[in-house]
Amino acid sequence: MENFIVSARKYRPARFEDVIGQPQVTQTLKNAIRNNQLAQAFLFCGPRGVGKTTCARILAKVINCENITADIEACDACESCKSFNHNASFNVHELDAASNNSVEDIRSLIDQIRFAPQTGRKKIYIIDEVHMLSNAAFNAFLKTLEEPPPYAIFILATTEKHKVIPTILSRCQIFDFNRIKTEDTANYLFNIARKENIKAEKDALHIIAQKADGALRDALSIFDRISIFTSGNLTYQAALSNLNILDYDYFFRFIDYFLQENISDTLLTYDEILNNGFEGENFLSGLGSHLRSLLVSKDKITLQLLETSENLRNRYGEQASFTTVSFLLNALSIVNESEIQYRTSRNKRLCVELALMKLCFLSKRIKPVTESAAQTDSKKKDNALSNSPVPVVNDNAKKYGSEKPISKQSPENLSKQNLNMPVGAASSSSFKMPSLSDLKNKIESERKTETDNIHTEKTEGEVLDETKLQFALSNYLQKLQAEKKFPVLEILKMYPPVLQNNRTVIITVGTQSHSQLLNDERDNMIAFLKNKLEKKNIDLTINVDSEKAKIENKKRPYTPTEKFEFMANKNPILRELRDELKLETDF
Repeated sequence: MENFIVSARKYRPARFEDVIGQPQVTQTLKNAIRNNQLAQAFLFCGPRGVGKTTCARILAKVINCENITADIEACDACESCKSFNHNASFNVHELDAASNNSVEDIRSLIDQIRFAPQTGRKKIYIIDEVHMLSNAAFNAFLKTLEEPPPYAIFILATTEKHKVIPTILSRCQIFDFNRIKTEDTANYLFNIARKENIKAEKDALHIIAQKADGALRDALSIFDRISIFTSGNLTYQAALSNLNILDYDYFFRFIDYFLQENISDTLLTYDEILNNGFEGENFLSGLGSHLRSLLVSKDKITLQLLETSENLRNRYGEQASFTTVSFLLNALSIVNESEIQYRTSRNKRLCVELALMKLCFLSKRIKPVTESAAQTDSKKKDNALSNSPVPVVNDNAKKYGSEKPISKQSPENLSKQNLNMPVGAASSSSFKMPSLSDLKNKIESERKTETDNIHTEKTEGEVLDETKLQFALSNYLQKLQAEKKFPVLEILKMYPPVLQNNRTVIITVGTQSHSQLLNDERDNMIAFLKNKLEKKNIDLTINVDSEKAKIENKKRPYTPTEKFEFMANKNPILRELRDELKLETDF
């Protein structure tokens, strides 16, 4: 029985050209070797599983290779390459700083550096997880790192660059490794599956690549696990069930339910998701990602941000065509708010279901905005038509329903038309001469309508009086206080409104600033009074009287004595309290 070797080790790159997703690093290192411009110390930093230690080993192997190829790769045939491949090279030393992080470990390393290599050109020291070294170990390493022997090269690797002290950073040539793209990871897994004779669906490999989140080592570990689980038949559904990921089809169905305002199927589908063992937080996260993908699919320029397979990309584009940008942005806002509330909510299921019900009615909330915009456009068109030259219209035709414009023509043209007009054309469907009885009925109906309008206005005028107005105004003052509109509230208390002509409310203020504040509130006040009094012909007039302001200022107490007298007139017991306690009013 052969020993099983995990894919992360079996397919670990041994050449610069095999490194995935780091061309900026590999090309720089090749040029440095070609031009003999190698630094004394390198610092490789970046996320886990992106090739930091791998690149350090490849660099160490190429540096000591006796027959470097034309494209700056190791020959794998010389003694140095063979000993490196069998982990028997005396010129390459690896140190795990996570477990060897003390001053004594660094001193031992410094003692080894004193000896020159017996074979080969350079001695390379690879220190992995260098950020785990203690401050004392860093300080002990500083001098050697700054001025090492000419045959010594240090390659430091770390996932947490911010934990390395600045004095170490300043002595190294720093290389930042990027996260590996999802597409590159999926293609790499596809090549491995082909070499291992594993049947793998592209959608399944994309799911694995997305789950790895830019770490190729994690992707290879997941690939091994699922391929063992499926016995070499790696399907999309198997990847979903093994990685505990919701199927994309669920989210496509949810968007269709939202657009159809189908609450029943929405809640039933979410119940199915919960019964399958998924948490609400994972569902909200997946729904937010799906909405983001739809938003990205709305524009061909941003389509490159979509890290999915070609099949899913087409489905996203198809569903995105049925949605609007405003719908997607509002939906994202609701999902994001629900994610924040989910962590602190006691009834977590209700929190998610409430968000789903809001999303079902989201399209209905957006419709009034589009209708108002359409009304605005129609008004603009009407204004444009009103500004255009007005055609001549026959008054009789306009009154009796035939509003076809008569063009301005010469008498000769009109006579020619009359000559060419067939007999009986006047009795055609375009115009019909009304009878006397029709005229009489129309006049009587118009008179009746005018009489009803006059009677209605008189009736409304008789209903409104000063008492009802003051009652409505008191309710309006309470509304202002609830809305915290205190400036308007104080002005209305200072200058009470007065009813005039049974339909006009007059407010006379003392200053122009008071008038401005009331004018800003005028529309809200009229709408409130019309609704409260059930009277549509109420008018509000705001006047400015500077003399009234002077009288009000004279009445208003300013000094402490005046303020005390003003309060004492309302409550005489204050005078007794002042006399008993022997207090002064000039406080």
